[in-house]
Amino acid sequence: MRVLGVPTVADRVAQTVVKMYLEPKVEPIFHPDSYGYRPKRSTLGAVEACRKRCWRMDWVVDLDIKAFFDSVPHDLVLKAVAHHTDQKWILLYV
Repeated sequence: MRVLGVPTVADRVAQTVVKMYLEPKVEPIFHPDSYGYRPKRSTLGAVEACRKRCWRMDWVVDLDIKAFFDSVPHDLVLKAVAHHTDQKWILLYV
């Protein structure tokens, strides 16, 4: 038995395969200002975008999203992923 949340090598390989399969399908539908875990995007890019906008706007919205994904209902995540694939095996790794 292994600790939940600690992926095995097989888990990592499967997760990479899922990423390689889904990323080209869903990347085009993300908002241009989405920076988290996206190819060719970085935290520095996000900070640069924020800096530019801070000089244009007189207001700021500050959000604390710590543990946000811990509160998203898992069934909704599965439904969203299933919407973008007909490969049921992918849902095993979500």
